Formats: sequence, structure tokens, C-alpha cells
Amino acid sequence: MHSWWNVSLAVILGVAAIVAGITAWRGTVLNGHAVENFTLSTQSTNNANTLAQDAERTINTQRTLYLDYQQAVDAGDAKLAAMAYSMMDTGTRSAIEWWDEQPTGNRPPTPFSSANPGWPAPSLVIDARSTLDEAEAQLELANDELAKSHSLELLAALLTITFLAGGLSGVFQSESAKRALVAASGGTLVVCLIALVFMW
Repeated sequence: MHSWWNVSLAVILGVAAIVAGITAWRGTVLNGHAVENFTLSTQSTNNANTLAQDAERTINTQRTLYLDYQQAVDAGDAKLAAMAYSMMDTGTRSAIEWWDEQPTGNRPPTPFSSANPGWPAPSLVIDARSTLDEAEAQLELANDELAKSHSLELLAALLTITFLAGGLSGVFQSESAKRALVAASGGTLVVCLIALVFMW
């Protein structure tokens, strides 16, 4: 009977040691992934902000050039109109050409409309939004990995109960006390194994 308890205890403590090692390794890996995704999220957020600022700057600049161009055309100043037109980017020129070709009663109020296929600004805004969505997804993933890492730290702490109960079983002479401690040790180990599978 005594040797059976010793073998059972040795198996429980051996498996507990392996599980503790795997738990610590997995927690470290998840922690590293969380830090990496936090960094990527910050970088993507910065990129999204830069794209949004660039898009806003481009929109404002091109609209100002268009207003200058239109005022020059209305005033009959061909030289000023040509200069403003030459400073516009290709997308703005395409937007103006498309707008000029539309029937007067069926076109947007200005060339700078999302309905205008030649106007590139909506795609710039969409790119910025897409990058921001990517940043949010990375942040969510990082938080999830960090939460799992913390849960694994708790699991590692619970495994100490396995070692404590197993170690104390050798102190007591009473067979019932030994059974209770080995059972507690084994029960805690089983719970930790199940939790590890779900937290993986």
C-alpha cells in the first residue's frame, strides 16, 4: 500500500512538473505575442492617422486649387487657370474632366464627390479607415493574448497546490490523511490540465 501511494504521488508530481513547465512556456509565448501585437497596433494607428492627415491635406489642397482654377476661368484669366490646373494632381484633373462631361442637371454640385469615379480622395479615406480597423483588430488580439497569459499565470499558481499537497502527504502517518492529500494533489492537477487545454 505504501509503495502504491509513493508511485501515485511520484506520477502526479512528475506530471505536475511537466504541466507547470508547459504552462510557464505558453504564458511567456502569449506575453511575447501580446507585446508584439500591441506594438503593431500602435504602429498601425500611427499609420492610419498619417494616412487620414495626408488625405485631409490632399483634399483641402486640391479643392483650393480647383477654386482658384474656377475663379480664373470665370474671370477669363487663361494664364492663371492654366497655372492652377497644372498644379492639380492627376486624380483631381480626372475628377474635373468627369464632372465637366456630366449633364448639368445630373451631376454632383462639385467634382469632389464620392459619386465621381475620378476623385481619389474616398479611396484615401478608405485606406486610412482600413488601417485603423487593422490596428483595432491587433489591439483586440493583444488584449486576448494578455488575458490568456494572466490566466496561465493563475494556473501556474494553482499547480503549486499540487506540489504542496503532494509534499505534505509524506509528513503524515495516517493513511486517510495521505489519501486526502494525494487526492487533492491529483484533483488539482486534473483541473489544471483541463484548464490548460481550454486556455491554449
